Amino acid sequence: MLVVLMSGALLLAFSASSFAEEVPLSDRLDRLFTELQSSESEMEAKRVAAQIDNLWRGARGETARLLLTRADDAIADENFPLALDVLDQLIALEPDFAEAWNRRATVYFLKNEYGPSLADIAVTLTLEPRHFGALTGLGLMLEDLGEDKRAYAALKRALELNPFQEEVRLELESLERSALGQPI
Repeated sequence: MLVVLMSGALLLAFSASSFAEEVPLSDRLDRLFTELQSSESEMEAKRVAAQIDNLWRGARGETARLLLTRADDAIADENFPLALDVLDQLIALEPDFAEAWNRRATVYFLKNEYGPSLADIAVTLTLEPRHFGALTGLGLMLEDLGEDKRAYAALKRALELNPFQEEVRLELESLERSALGQPI
């Protein structure tokens, strides 16, 4: 009897772990975004946002994750030429990898090269329309370019997707008057 119970428990454990691997990425992201939007605290929202980021980072496998980590290290060291080289190679290998496009947009943003950054954000948002980080970057660049209404819309969407981003909320408040005009 004990052998039957043990084998049943092992089968159940194996089925549960293989089920998690079989659930499509889009379904896991949908579940996490629902959880994020219904978060009741900043700590809970940060935990869920980190899980979303982890899924985005790992969406194309270990090689892509390794290259993305290499690019992140280069960004942290402000070695932007190396970061761009790594990200260019990653995008060539995985052209549908939204996070690679987003990271490259970040590098261009840090270099104040808004044209290429905006182009990469457009690709990021085409591949993953809920990318709240890309929307935040888009909003900040549009604000710098004097496009306050469009900046407000991008930041508002980022906050709708991830409601506990305090810095985005503060930026929206500062943009409110110039983007929406004076209240009557």
